[in-house]
Amino acid sequence: MDIRQNIETGWPSGISLHQRISAYIRDGRARSFKVGITNNPYARAANYGSEYDEMILVYETSSDKNLREVERILTAYYTGWSDNRNDGGGGRRGDGPYYVYVVLRR
Repeated sequence: MDIRQNIETGWPSGISLHQRISAYIRDGRARSFKVGITNNPYARAANYGSEYDEMILVYETSSDKNLREVERILTAYYTGWSDNRNDGGGGRRGDGPYYVYVVLRR
C-alpha cells in the first residue's frame, strides 16, 4: 500500500479535514474508504494487506485526547459513507506521535 502525507496539526476545534478527505473520495476516485488512527502508519498499512490501495496521513498530534476527538468528529461526519463500523478506535496506541489517516480502495 502506498502511504502519502498531507498532514495538518493543531487543536481539533481549529482544523477542518472534511473538505480534504471529501476531495480524495469524490468523483468515483475511491470505491470505498475508512478513517482510522495509528502511531505506526507502516505497520497499520501492512495490517490492511490488499484490502485498501492507499493510506493518506491527514492529522498528527502528540495528544491521545486530540487524536480521539479528531477521529470521532470524522467518523461521525462520514457515517453511512465510510467503511467505519463505529465512531472511534479502541485499545492502546503506544507512544506518539499519533496520526489520523484515511485509507482508499480504488
